[in-house]
Amino acid sequence: MKHILSFAFVVAAFLMCACTTNVVVDSAAHPMGSYDGLTGTFSGKLSGNINTAFKATNIALERDMKLFRVGQIPKDNEWYVYARAELDIQIVVYLKQLPNDEVSVKIEYGDGNLMKSQQIFNAIAKNMRAFERM
Repeated sequence: MKHILSFAFVVAAFLMCACTTNVVVDSAAHPMGSYDGLTGTFSGKLSGNINTAFKATNIALERDMKLFRVGQIPKDNEWYVYARAELDIQIVVYLKQLPNDEVSVKIEYGDGNLMKSQQIFNAIAKNMRAFERM
C-alpha cells in the first residue's frame, strides 16, 4: 500500500511540474513565451506601454483574428479584454504594465489552445511594432 501511495504522489508531482512549455514568439525583446497546459494560459512580454498594448490588442482581436470583442475591464495599469471565437469560445487577454517599459500579456483561449493563443500574441506584437513606427 505504501508503494502505491508513493507512486501516486510521484506521478502527481510530475504532472504538476511538466505542464509548462516554453515557446518562441514574435517579440524582439522577449523571444520566449510560456504555455501552462494545466491552466491553458499563454504568457509573454512585449516592449512598450499599456496604452499601446491595449490598442494593439483590440486591433489584433477584431481585425487580424476576426474575433468578436465583447468588452474590457480597466484597472490600475492593467486591462482585461474579452472576446469570443466561433462556437462561443471565450478569450481573455490580460495586460499588465511592468517596470522598464514592458507589458506582460496573458492569453486564455477557451480551455486552452496554444496555437491560437500564440497567433493572438504575435498579432498583438505586430500591431505594437506598427504603432512604434508611427
